[in-house]
Amino acid sequence: MSCKVEKMKIAANYKVNEPIHNLKIRVRVAQQRSPLAELLAEESKGGETRDSNFLEEEDHIFNWQEKVFGPFEIDFYADEKNCLSDCQKEYHRRINDEQLKGARLYSYTENDSYYIDNNLLTTPYRSYLSKKNQTALPAMQNRKPFRERYNKRVLDNKSIKARIRSSHYFYTERISMHVMADLSHRDEPATGGSADSETLLCSVIYDKARKQLTINPDFTIDDERHYSVINGHGVKFNYWIEHVSAGPTLTELQEKCEATRREVQQELDYKEAELYKELQLPPANLSTLFLNLDIVSAHGFSYDGLFITYFIDLPQHWTTKQKERLFGRTQRCLLENKSAHFSYCTDISLHYPSNDFQQLTDDTHIGKTLTPRLLFSVASLDSWTRYRIEGYAALPIPMIPGTYKFTVPTWRAKGNIIDALRRFFVGGSYELEDITYCSIPMAHEGTILDKSNLRIISSGDIEINMNIVIQNGIHMKHFDYEIDNSDRIRTDTLMNNVENVLEQFKAAKERMIRIRTINS
Repeated sequence: MSCKVEKMKIAANYKVNEPIHNLKIRVRVAQQRSPLAELLAEESKGGETRDSNFLEEEDHIFNWQEKVFGPFEIDFYADEKNCLSDCQKEYHRRINDEQLKGARLYSYTENDSYYIDNNLLTTPYRSYLSKKNQTALPAMQNRKPFRERYNKRVLDNKSIKARIRSSHYFYTERISMHVMADLSHRDEPATGGSADSETLLCSVIYDKARKQLTINPDFTIDDERHYSVINGHGVKFNYWIEHVSAGPTLTELQEKCEATRREVQQELDYKEAELYKELQLPPANLSTLFLNLDIVSAHGFSYDGLFITYFIDLPQHWTTKQKERLFGRTQRCLLENKSAHFSYCTDISLHYPSNDFQQLTDDTHIGKTLTPRLLFSVASLDSWTRYRIEGYAALPIPMIPGTYKFTVPTWRAKGNIIDALRRFFVGGSYELEDITYCSIPMAHEGTILDKSNLRIISSGDIEINMNIVIQNGIHMKHFDYEIDNSDRIRTDTLMNNVENVLEQFKAAKERMIRIRTINS
């Protein structure tokens, strides 16, 4: 019985959570009855209305990568001379041992050399970009071979996700399977490559990296929808593709749960290792200063499009493993009532020898010069791309743990009237060649720093929030020791007090007994 609705051939992608070897597809092909033949069959009250010279009806359930031989393959692989590879020799053995016969519905697996588009084997592939480049640029003569122009060495460390090339291409491991139908005349000899003997019904491709299954065309939901194909003789066939995979077994469910548990455990171990690297104690000879910086806002500046660039100037003996965080820049922000709100946060850890850390907390000139400094540069870039330096500022990082809030005033270099006009109309202003000059220059030597020749003008203010945490291995040990000693001292005092009370109670009881004896 022919169906009424013909379905459009559209591919579909499915996410596969079960083992792919459980996949089963049922393909059913039926020769379509012509309306004239059905009319004649009704008038003759029965009778066959299909052409028996061609395939009338057949169905088969294909497992994943199941090899089903077609008529041409049976004749081809039966001759041992045609079998060259190991796979072809295995096909020859199966055909002779199992006495296989060709089926009208057969399959090509990953081991077979079948290509959907035969033009790919004869016509060189040209991408869309290469065609556009040919029309846009003149043809280049005497070009190097493809492998010499590009580095196409494949990096493979036995991981699917790592199978990438050094260029911008990304290669994934895909496994394909094709279901074919032989719609040729029964009396015609089986010939490979002909349109009737090799009619593609559907292709199934599995992407192992993404666990994605692609089937082209999609499954047919019910018998009312089907696909159609016409052979070279004008005979039309309808076929259905159904998903008949069985559910996972108990063993497979247990294996899946175990695999999921291992993945989660590996992820937790990885996170724990990363967290341990961040929270582990510093070496005994180093102290660590954790700085959390929040550039909140800027106030009192004249031009729009403000952004702030910060630098962390490390004196001698200070080190860090996060060198890329010693420099940063906020986003551009428009002014609202002469205020720009950034809320730009960053954090960085700085290291310093523990033996010299104590002198940094002292309020001396040496301690002040050895502490790191935050250097700020405020600039503006408006809609006309006029760039202006709005101000500089320097802020020493506190060496005492705690939470701090700073309002940092800024200044900028002052020029003459021409510089002021240039700054207003086209942008541009004096800039410091060395940003450390807004505090203590790196090249400065001596005890006196003279900046009297620098003409400056005050600018706006920057609101800064800062959190400081200091971690020191030696101090931690001393601190633990002091806590243990204090606890031990408190415990000893308490025990002594209890013993004294018991002795006094015992003495008072003895006195009361003696008084009762005397009175009696």
